[in-house]
Amino acid sequence: MAAPELVIENGSGLSRTERISAGSLAGVLKAAWTSPAMPELVSSLSLFAVDGTFKLKNGAFAGQAHLKGGTLTGVQSVAGYVLTPTGERRLVVMIVNHENANRAQPALDALVEWAWRSR
Repeated sequence: MAAPELVIENGSGLSRTERISAGSLAGVLKAAWTSPAMPELVSSLSLFAVDGTFKLKNGAFAGQAHLKGGTLTGVQSVAGYVLTPTGERRLVVMIVNHENANRAQPALDALVEWAWRSR
């Protein structure tokens, strides 16, 4: 998979130098789903409304999404997998880069809920 925009400085995700597009991140998550490392990767993500950084969230889909969120000044993101009520696994990725990005959490939450609800 080509990702010409990819820049990794230290791998922590806390660097202002690191870069990846939403499309490339989705490609990585899609490839990871078929990888032998998939169970370990998914178990490392927060379970929505159950643990980790998404523990304090509420919603009808509690326990139905494995997600990683990211926050820096001017950046807000979410990426991971959502299990729909019909058993379909969906991939979600949203990255907001803007001076008001830290007010985007409701939009990121709405994306995850939409992925869970839509048929």
